Amino acid sequence: MKRNYFQIVFRAIIISIVGVYGIDYFSHLLFSNPMETLPYFIVKFVLYLVFSILFISFIDVSKKEFTKVIIGGIVVASIFGIYYNILPLMFDFYPAGISLSGLTFLGMELFGTGLAFGTVHTLAFVGGYYFSKFLVHRSA
Repeated sequence: MKRNYFQIVFRAIIISIVGVYGIDYFSHLLFSNPMETLPYFIVKFVLYLVFSILFISFIDVSKKEFTKVIIGGIVVASIFGIYYNILPLMFDFYPAGISLSGLTFLGMELFGTGLAFGTVHTLAFVGGYYFSKFLVHRSA
């Protein structure tokens, strides 16, 4: 099986741009208080880019594509949640951005804000994945 590495990287970049700088950025802009920092979005972009390359390279989505993409979105959102919320709470160090306890999503408390942003982060991957698929298949 011959892999098209350019297409894999191109799709991963599209997933990251659409997911992080489209869906997630505007979710924070419209619904969170205060707005997240630029380093937060840069770190998230890199994580989504690496995860997307691995996902496209190793996950066979020929069967049950939607389920696998949703699970992929949950996995990458969970990885980011652990990196960004759990590890900083354990070590009292926030490498980029604002801690979850310092944010609100439409004024919700900590649990609601975490659930809302977990959902947004999952949708960022799913939306980016299907947008990249649309672009690649449209140009083929």
